[in-house]
Amino acid sequence: MDTRSFRISPQQIDPLSWYTRPLVPAALAAMMLLFSVGSVVITWQQLAEPGLDIVAILLIVAACLTVQFRTRPMRGAFRPVHAILPLGLMSVGLAVSTFANLHSVLSVQFWWAPVGVATVIGTLSPFSSPRAVIAYGAVFSVLTGLAGTIAFLVPAQVWPPLSVFVVASSSVVVATVAASVFSWSLVQRTRSLLSWAGAVVPDESAVQATAADHVERKTVARLGARVAPFLESVADAGEVTERDRALAGQLARRLRSDLVESANRSWLDAILVSGRIFVVDPERRANHMNAAQRSALRGLVLAALSNPTTDAGSLFIELRGQADGSTAVALSLDLDLPEGRRSMMLAPYYLALQMTVGDVSWDPARELLRFEVPRTTKP
Repeated sequence: MDTRSFRISPQQIDPLSWYTRPLVPAALAAMMLLFSVGSVVITWQQLAEPGLDIVAILLIVAACLTVQFRTRPMRGAFRPVHAILPLGLMSVGLAVSTFANLHSVLSVQFWWAPVGVATVIGTLSPFSSPRAVIAYGAVFSVLTGLAGTIAFLVPAQVWPPLSVFVVASSSVVVATVAASVFSWSLVQRTRSLLSWAGAVVPDESAVQATAADHVERKTVARLGARVAPFLESVADAGEVTERDRALAGQLARRLRSDLVESANRSWLDAILVSGRIFVVDPERRANHMNAAQRSALRGLVLAALSNPTTDAGSLFIELRGQADGSTAVALSLDLDLPEGRRSMMLAPYYLALQMTVGDVSWDPARELLRFEVPRTTKP
């Protein structure tokens, strides 16, 4: 078994999947809110402090919404440090609900809090590695079991201590197993699908040679179209007049200007000179990208250009310098493809970019890809 799949989150391996979309945490929060409020209302007469239970519900809902806020399309990848706040809110909610039920006559099997904890674990699973999900689940399975034992182990109850612990923690255990297995299988299958991702990115030296040859041919053709008729007219006349000298000076200045412009053009301009893509790079920041970053970006753009569903002139790429010396890149794509096929087309290049640049994000509503080239990156 390949253990690397346990160290990668579904968001990292397939950030375009439905499973990692930002509405998943909000949907789970809404489901948990309906379930827990309904449970509290039904068992209201058996609760010692129903008001505190409502506060605990709001804390756990807030934990889910924290994940929703942190995983919006324009935010960076979700990291373990970002799980501290939702797990903290969930812990406080669990503690409040435990305190609220210390003197309740409710049976532990009707307690809503374990389902709330399981929901938060499920909310974190698309953005955490299976290994992290197992760690979160193991810790909070024990804590939820202990909380249930403290709150519901009273003389009037018929459940022995171990049974109370098992009943209280079972929902969290089931959620942890289901979420970790699903996340692992998603990562494993996606890795298999993307195993060819490195092969689709062309070799940098070969691409540079092809691009340079293409630009050179275009430059020679443009020069020939301007100079050849003039030389032919001088040869036919058999003499050089003052007018010819003036025209030769004008042609020389134009040719020099074209050559200087060609020399100053970035690799991105030189390779992607096309009416179907617009490049805004006033500071020539594209030249600050290294070979891996150039290959990943070029592969993505050329894949979009080669797709017949791409609208003419719809691709737009802009590079802007930031205060810290890094380069912010925004790429707008207008692909007339179903969501599944579009995701499969973009995923290999998105993954390649994510491995070479920072803060990669995709906004499916605006079809806008953003990332940042660090300041230390050199061409």
